[in-house]
Amino acid sequence: MASQTVNPTDIASFFADPAASNAITLGAQQIAAPVVSGQAITFEDLSQGGGIRIVFLVIDASPSMEPVADLLRDSFNKDFIPAVQDARADDIAVLRIGGLAFSTKITPIWQSGGNGFHALDQLPKLTKAEYDPEQGWGTALHKAILTGTATAVSYAALLRAQMGIQPEVDVITFTDGANNEQPADPAEVRTVIVGGRSTLVRHTFLYFQTDLGARNPQKIGLDLGYDGENISVFTKKPNESSESYASRFRRLMRVMSRVSASRGASATNAAAAVVEEDAV
Repeated sequence: MASQTVNPTDIASFFADPAASNAITLGAQQIAAPVVSGQAITFEDLSQGGGIRIVFLVIDASPSMEPVADLLRDSFNKDFIPAVQDARADDIAVLRIGGLAFSTKITPIWQSGGNGFHALDQLPKLTKAEYDPEQGWGTALHKAILTGTATAVSYAALLRAQMGIQPEVDVITFTDGANNEQPADPAEVRTVIVGGRSTLVRHTFLYFQTDLGARNPQKIGLDLGYDGENISVFTKKPNESSESYASRFRRLMRVMSRVSASRGASATNAAAAVVEEDAV
């Protein structure tokens, strides 16, 4: 599918609040031309009746994420993707998966061949070349969420125009810290998240505990406009071994990915349930 310009009106229709529509449409217009592309969807793909689901990952690549980088890459490749594939036995949507890594800069991942959004069976692995916090610097969390939402909604609007079917969008943010880049004010992010139609665009905030990460992630998520139920704080238990921590995280990724594959369900609540259960 070649890159195409998306009608701003089509993008704005994903938001109930005009202020949110304006904010995300401006961002989408800046990025739509180079990134709104992906592997084609056919009507045969839609014959199972699961609809279209777009999963967009916003992954923190600031240096403080380096201690969990290997775990995140490994679990994505060995747990997240296989669990989505297993979900094909259920009522699965036609999936297109894309993402970005962010530090001070924001870098699209899986962009080889000009395809920003990949079908599950052709999704490249998350490698160090795609995601490497050792090369990072700051934490442009606000800009990354806005860019990720604009990218995913632009692609959803394009698919809707082509296929006549309303896609669902999940924007899943993985981070360990607070924003320290421009825009500094969380107001614009909050406007976009709160002003969106939650039946079409869902936002998940998944926080990792790291030694250099933020100490009050719940407040960060709430200030950005996330619903409290959509904020999952994944912390290490007292005296917990690295093996146990990794095992719990891999389970979280499997559950979240399976739900992401099913139309009408959200990875958000599933992730929150796993975190709450593990905290007991």
